[in-house]
Amino acid sequence: MNSAVDPKLTALNVRSLSGSEIYEYLLYALPQTARRNDGRLRDSYLQRYAHINSAWWASGLDPQNSWLPMDWGRMKPDNPRAYWDKETLEPTQKPVKYESPPKTPNRVTYLRVPLHIWKLVALRYDVPMPELITVTEDGEALGFWVWVMAHPEIPVFLAEGEKKTGCLLSLGYVAIALPGIWNGRVGKEDLEYLHPDLVPMAQKGRKFVILFDYETKPKTKHQIFQATRRTASVIVQQGCHCVVALLPGPEKGIDDWVVALGKKADKAVSTMIADALTINEYQQRFFVNRARGLRKFKPNVIVNTRYLSTVIRSLPQSGLVGLASDMGTGKTEILAMIRRENPDLSFLNNGHRVTLLKNLSDRLQTAMYSALNCGDWAKAKALSITVDSLYKMANDLQAYDILFIDEACQYLAHLLKSKTCKEHRGAILEVLEYLVYNAKLVVLADAHLDDLTIEFFMRMRPDGEKPYIIKNEYRSGGRQVYWYEGKNSSAIVAEFHAQLMLGKKLMMVSDSKRFIKKLERALNDGSAIDDADDTPEPSVDRQLRVWAIHSENSGSEENIIFIREINVAIKDIDAFLITPSLGTGVDISSYHFDAVFGVFHAVSQSATECAQQLWRYRPDVPMYVWVAPRPPFGYAETNARRIKEKILQKNEMTAFLIRIDRETGRRGAEKDWALDASCQIEAQRNWSINNLRADLRSLLLEMGNTIIPLGNAGDEGTSRWMKAAGIAIDEEHYRKVANAKDIDRRTYNSRQHQDYLKPEEVLECEKFRIQDTYGMNVTPELVEQDDGGRLITGV
Repeated sequence: MNSAVDPKLTALNVRSLSGSEIYEYLLYALPQTARRNDGRLRDSYLQRYAHINSAWWASGLDPQNSWLPMDWGRMKPDNPRAYWDKETLEPTQKPVKYESPPKTPNRVTYLRVPLHIWKLVALRYDVPMPELITVTEDGEALGFWVWVMAHPEIPVFLAEGEKKTGCLLSLGYVAIALPGIWNGRVGKEDLEYLHPDLVPMAQKGRKFVILFDYETKPKTKHQIFQATRRTASVIVQQGCHCVVALLPGPEKGIDDWVVALGKKADKAVSTMIADALTINEYQQRFFVNRARGLRKFKPNVIVNTRYLSTVIRSLPQSGLVGLASDMGTGKTEILAMIRRENPDLSFLNNGHRVTLLKNLSDRLQTAMYSALNCGDWAKAKALSITVDSLYKMANDLQAYDILFIDEACQYLAHLLKSKTCKEHRGAILEVLEYLVYNAKLVVLADAHLDDLTIEFFMRMRPDGEKPYIIKNEYRSGGRQVYWYEGKNSSAIVAEFHAQLMLGKKLMMVSDSKRFIKKLERALNDGSAIDDADDTPEPSVDRQLRVWAIHSENSGSEENIIFIREINVAIKDIDAFLITPSLGTGVDISSYHFDAVFGVFHAVSQSATECAQQLWRYRPDVPMYVWVAPRPPFGYAETNARRIKEKILQKNEMTAFLIRIDRETGRRGAEKDWALDASCQIEAQRNWSINNLRADLRSLLLEMGNTIIPLGNAGDEGTSRWMKAAGIAIDEEHYRKVANAKDIDRRTYNSRQHQDYLKPEEVLECEKFRIQDTYGMNVTPELVEQDDGGRLITGV
């Protein structure tokens, strides 16, 4: 057992066996007929287990014999035998990892528990311990399981295997080990009941949590589903509750996941468990295909064309229209064509990013809201405005002939979840509801248009209306994607640097501002990656022209001009580094870069958003992609019901007015449909982030690309190179904050409402915040200790 299991727990329940001990423990239940007259085991048994020279034996306490040590246990041979294929009558490549005693029914394992684990469980569930507890010489605290029986308020976990159970107990969760996923129940499907060993814990009202392995193979997933469903059924028959906790992967077992998470494990595991699904929710999630796109709303028109506008020449004159067509297939061109043919129709282009709006404003011939006074917006026949600013239209609303929302799925996520909409979200929703209801034609466009987005906007349309969906089955994929699977991004960064040194022009996209800043710093410093190659590198070869765009500089005049003329501006650079700040709506259509690199740390973007970033560059060039194996924070909730409950409990209702049902007393929201959509978006997004490596890979394959695996190797020299750049960035930041100009509170407060601050203004605000927080002179050392405000929040 590895570090996921408490060492004392291991010592109490696991022992090493060798020689004749192996047969004594494993074959204790054999009948007398299994031996010859002289008492020796028959040859068939000796041959079956001849491969076991040494092994580990795990066993626990017997719930049917006063909690005395149980004879039954499981053995893990050091040299396992291979499974026997009954059809081919030949051994397979799959090893038999665990051996159970033959000629006796399988039991479940209640591990012996040391006193400190008992205390951990009692603390977690706030249940008092007995005043007198006997601890044996070897460290077992007697009476633990009797205490659990007496407290049905303590949930009981069912996991497959002693190691995973030991991991859960080590974290303070009461867990029982099943020898297999089917062993929580006995009998056949039409007449099943709870395993007799589990009955002592099945007090009425107790909650059981089933936690089996993460699996990707369809056949195995289905077996786990069936075993979970049927085990839950017999638990409910006993008058107990049952929920299902799901591991996010890629690690298969809870023990491996805990080891991979390190210090973040405790918080991540508790979040994952709180996220557990009811049996109905579990069945719905299993049967609802996770394939992206439209399932509930069927297309009215299906085409397969490189450019949508060559086939679709017009749209219905009224209603809600959905354009589901891949990236770069000319969805916007249809609207541009309609605008040219119908210049007298009033037109509102509503988006979630300024860069997207500016791009569309030029193509759709609309006025840009930021170029007009607020009072003049209603006078514009055609207007482009961000969703963040919709609330400013409240006093001068008008009905538009056409309302167009590009990148509708990301628009909806931004509307319901972004910080920039938080303060005015209620007013924004009111204005949007008016605009959507009163527009003659609403057009939603997205490469990954889904049911949730269509349903959200349909709730704001007149009753009885049905959406008109146009689906383009053309896939703009077809690229070669070189796929990295290492623990960190060092290998892909080494490849990025190597190709730059060979004179290639490259684009790097990432969901991490810090990563982009570190890479920019490392490239601009001109230092070579520390590797084994001592060949001198001419300095002229390292004078790279690097351009980076992230949230700290995207609003600068320099970058505004660069983005506006991006297809020309890129001609003068070697490496283009971007974060989501250069998001949707910016298309680089002219050929310049030889490859696109993507480094995603699973911090903020779903798989579809990562794909959007990769496809900002339209020419067909190879892609190199690395995705973190798991989020740096561990785990994000994926249960929409649970997310909604927490929002209502915390009164986080800036946009959805709280109401309480006068009959049931349950909390709800006045705009419950909008709150439900918000929770579903968060749940779906979190699911994708939790599983980003697998989800993005799946999406890229769905888009018609070819995945070329490049293994999981790392590059130590590159890791040191990037780490040095990170340290240099931090030290420079500490100095700049300490040396920034002093400002007063009025200036600080006014800047909090500005869309963009210059770098020096950001530093001045940071200095004011630190000085105001600690009431002392700001030095580089204090800035470092403050750690972006984490020091004071942790006090």
